[in-house]
Amino acid sequence: MSMRRIFRTLAPTILIVASVSLAAFAGLHREKLTSRTAPQRTIIMTVDDLPGAEPGTDHATSDLKQLQRINRTIAAILKAHHVPAIGFVNEWKLQVPGERDARAALLADWLAAGLTLGNHTYSHPDFQITPLLQFEDETIRGEVVTRALMSARGQSIKYFRHPFLNTGPTPEAKAAFEAFLKERGYEVAPVTFDCADWMFNDILGRAIEKKDKKLAEKTKREYLEYMDTIFSYFEGVTRNLFGRDIPQILLTHDSELNAESFDALLTRIERRGYKFVPLEEALADPAYSTPDKYIGPEGISWLNRWKIAFGQDPDFRHNPDPPKWVMQMSEEIRKAHLNK
Repeated sequence: MSMRRIFRTLAPTILIVASVSLAAFAGLHREKLTSRTAPQRTIIMTVDDLPGAEPGTDHATSDLKQLQRINRTIAAILKAHHVPAIGFVNEWKLQVPGERDARAALLADWLAAGLTLGNHTYSHPDFQITPLLQFEDETIRGEVVTRALMSARGQSIKYFRHPFLNTGPTPEAKAAFEAFLKERGYEVAPVTFDCADWMFNDILGRAIEKKDKKLAEKTKREYLEYMDTIFSYFEGVTRNLFGRDIPQILLTHDSELNAESFDALLTRIERRGYKFVPLEEALADPAYSTPDKYIGPEGISWLNRWKIAFGQDPDFRHNPDPPKWVMQMSEEIRKAHLNK
């Protein structure tokens, strides 16, 4: 997901799918997950919007040379920290006349670095406002090049990430799309830590354009500080839900911000006691069998979604926001881009 739309002042309609005895489910599930020995802290790095997230918009192809630099830098940092990350691809960004092979090579280089790839749809549509059949078509179109590149390396494409983390406008559409994914051999890639890094990337892009070094450094510094806040908050939510740490899944983007910040970010994560593991290791944890019963217009963390299965309010309105100046400037930048 690249852009998570924020409706903090609105009360979104949440449809909760009925289940048999939520209280009984919660009790049994907690008993299943409780262990005398706490598991080692683990985390999965996921990177959305390959082959590149443009500042200020979710629908731009970006400059090829810039993409080459960003992807090589990010892949090198991940490799240096021994991170088995997965990148989620929007194949529309490959379809630039005269550059198709060079852009596909960015994905091949990602695989050559020991990383893997997943499907993020063809053009990054919002399922909340996209008809089911069209969204299914976007998924099929979004796997063509990725599947071929992975097959050439003896790998298969396994994971799907919803744009904007919007998983369906109705229970029926959500269930139908999940069945469609299963038929095509996909698993949904959840997110537990969503850091809104796209907002900071918007501002860094503005700072670079204006050659404002002071703003650029402030943006990167406050991004890392906000990440610390996100980690502390959702670690607490996790322990309250499951009584232990679980493998966490961090959502980031393939951006200039992370090309410049990943080394410092990964070092901070390591200092928090985390080991980087592949996505399949997280999904094997019993916590990830918790039903996702959330329906609504917000793309929210699965930790908030799972609260519904435990009979709780998802309470996402109390998630820590980025600094107010970051939210305001990012909104201004995106509005200006739409008006171009």
